[in-house]
Amino acid sequence: MRRLLFTWVLKNARERVRDRENLRFERTRLFGRVRQIFVELGKRFYGQDWLNSPRDIFYLELNEILGLIDGTSTCTNLKGLVALRQAEFERYRQLPAPSDRFETHGIVYQNPFQPKTAAKPTSGDSLQGMGCCPGIVRAPVQVITDPRRANLRRGCILVAERTDPGWIMLFPAAAGLLVERGSLLSHSAIVAREMGIPAIVSIPNVTQWLKDGDWVEMDGSTGIIRRIEPEGAIAENDSPEIIPSLNSPDSSPPPLEISNGQ
Repeated sequence: MRRLLFTWVLKNARERVRDRENLRFERTRLFGRVRQIFVELGKRFYGQDWLNSPRDIFYLELNEILGLIDGTSTCTNLKGLVALRQAEFERYRQLPAPSDRFETHGIVYQNPFQPKTAAKPTSGDSLQGMGCCPGIVRAPVQVITDPRRANLRRGCILVAERTDPGWIMLFPAAAGLLVERGSLLSHSAIVAREMGIPAIVSIPNVTQWLKDGDWVEMDGSTGIIRRIEPEGAIAENDSPEIIPSLNSPDSSPPPLEISNGQ
């Protein structure tokens, strides 16, 4: 009876996880359509000399854009608003990212956004994260902050603060994935399992702990990352050392399969 119940729960859990990913893909497609609309609005606003660049449209809020169109806006100086937002964006970009969990008291923006618990030190030779796809990899790392400008070298371990569907194009070249944020059901974790790429998520401050070229050994089962001595340069057509996990049925990664929900 317990086995039947477990089988039923497992089957339904797999279906719901698949549905969750399908919903995320559909949401991404919708975002793409909406983005096309605002790209066109940016071009038209630029043509009316309301903006200095068509892409400045993305520094405005929705009510500011629609208000100018229907005549209900309280501010028509869009160039001034964009300049203010660009300055704010640059200031925010220089600040450290807030903790995943923090407490606030009173007015939110007057809080220092300190984490509820002290961050674990990252000065040692190892870090602990959440393993989400088994496999042991020894290879150099490459820290990526923007997938659009990234040139990930094949055979390196991809290190990122966070990922979204726009990062998938980098995954096939990666020997492994180390992500500062996320969980077992994060997009990067699910795609890594589908592609058979050893992956660890929820690693505190890993993007500060590692820099390009550092060699590490990562264990996708235990979630442990260790610094190691370089084992020699990786040639363009060489592969890093990947030790299959005992939890894996074989050493070859499965093909990527994305369900369409049908």
